[in-house]
Amino acid sequence: MIFLMITVAIFALDFFIKQYIEKNKTIGKSEKILKDRIIITKYHNQGAFLNFMEKRRDILLVISGIMIGGITILMAIIFPQKGKRLLKTGIAFLAGGAASNVYDRLRRGYVVDYFSFSFYKKVIFNISDFFIFLGSIILAVRIIFKGLE
Repeated sequence: MIFLMITVAIFALDFFIKQYIEKNKTIGKSEKILKDRIIITKYHNQGAFLNFMEKRRDILLVISGIMIGGITILMAIIFPQKGKRLLKTGIAFLAGGAASNVYDRLRRGYVVDYFSFSFYKKVIFNISDFFIFLGSIILAVRIIFKGLE
C-alpha cells in the first residue's frame, strides 16, 4: 500500500506544482532560487524528453498509453508480493512521474516543465521527469543485480 501511496504522492505533488506554475508564471521568464542553483522557467513541452516527437503527438500519446498500461500491469503483479522494496520503489517513482506527464499530455496537450539547474540551463524539467529518471535508474540497478525475483 505504501508504494501505491508514493505513486499518488508524486503525481499529486507535480500536479499542484504545475497548477501553480501555470497560474503564476509567464512562459520564458526565469527566476533563480536556492542560492541561484535552481532556475524556475515555465515551458510547455509539446513532445517527450527534449521535445522528442513534438510533431507526432498522436504517436506519442499511443506510446505513452502503452507504457502506462505496462507500468500498471507491472504494479499489479509486483506490488502485492512480499519484499522487493527496491523494485517496488523504482516502479512507484516511474509510475507517479509517468502518470503525471501523460495526464498533462491528455488534458493540456503539452507537459508543463518548470525547472532547470544553473549548471545546465538548456534542459527544463518537472518533478515527474526527475522521478521517471530516478525510478528508471533504481529499476535498472535492481534488475541488473537481482532480476525481477
